[in-house]
Parts: sequence; C-alpha cells; structure tokens
Amino acid sequence: MHKSILVMIGALSMGFLASVPAMGEELSKDEAVFVFGGRYYSDHLEDQLNPLGPFGVDYEDNFLIGGGYQRFYLGPEWLRFGWEAGASVGFGEDVRGEAWAGIVGRFDALRIGQVNISASVTGGLSAITNTIGIETDRVAPDANPHLLFYIAPEIGVTLDSNPNLEAFMRVQHRSGGWGLISNMGDGHNATSVGLRWRF
Repeated sequence: MHKSILVMIGALSMGFLASVPAMGEELSKDEAVFVFGGRYYSDHLEDQLNPLGPFGVDYEDNFLIGGGYQRFYLGPEWLRFGWEAGASVGFGEDVRGEAWAGIVGRFDALRIGQVNISASVTGGLSAITNTIGIETDRVAPDANPHLLFYIAPEIGVTLDSNPNLEAFMRVQHRSGGWGLISNMGDGHNATSVGLRWRF
C-alpha cells in the first residue's frame, strides 16, 4: 500500500510537470533545487508563533534530511507561483520515507541593504512509509496517516553578491486537514534549515 501511494504522488508530479509548460510557454521561468535538514517537534504548527519562535517548541529525538525541486511559471518577479516536489528521510526512533508534491507561492519584495528576504508557502499532499514520534500517538484507530495534506511555510534570505544561493528556514507540516483527507488533526511538524540554488 505504501509503495502505491508513493507511485501515485510521483505520477501526479510528472503529469503536472508535463502539463505546465504548455500553459506558460511564453512566461519567464524560475527553477531551483534545494536540500535541508531539521528536527521534528511534538507541538502543533501554530506553536512556532511563540515569542521564541523555533526555539520555543518541544523537539523530539527524531530528525530529517531531504531535498526537492521547484519551478515557477506565473506572476511578476516579486510574486511567483509554481510547483514543488520533494522527498525526505526521517530517522531517530525509527526510519521513515516521505514524498510530497504541491503548489508553491513565493513573495520576493522585502529588501534591506544588500539582503533580500522572501516568504513562501507550499501546499499539497504528503505520503509516508510509516509514522514516527508524536505522529504515531496522534493516529486514531480509524485514521490513515500515510497520505495527508502538506504545508510548508518558509522564510528565505539571499545576498546581492550571490543571488542564486538562498538560505532558508521552513516548517514541514502534515495533517488531515480538519478531517478532509484523514480523521486526524496534526500529523507531524519539523523545523528545518537548508540551502537552495536558483537558476
């Protein structure tokens, strides 16, 4: 069952990849690849809004590393829309794989001297091989945690001296979407930092 979910996500990603160029052939394109690493926490997504931000949540002894690809097609240079696909490996108490794909929006309008700050959010679907950490405890008897909604809010920073290289921090979030896709609330959240190469 887990393999079929991953195959489905991959097929959807490839289908979207094949269809988007026809819709935006004349538009300028913005591509990126990225890698990241982070740590899962047992609190909810909104708990990152505490006064200490990512330093004020209760972290687990579970970690993740991953990477992905983005391509933007629509919008002006300062507000772009496209898609993202990625995969990660979680490890600690157990090992688990995750794959996701979704739509991403990116806002690039804040500049402080030679520093450019962006904000973005990705929303789509996430498939995992198995649960670890608090996500295992949150699974109700009638809930399916293997395919959930995926949301990844992010803040990124680039320098004028090297505009193609971006450092970022994002939160990886999985949930049932208030019961729309699975009978569970939060699945798992992770704080991560990474590097993106834009081209």
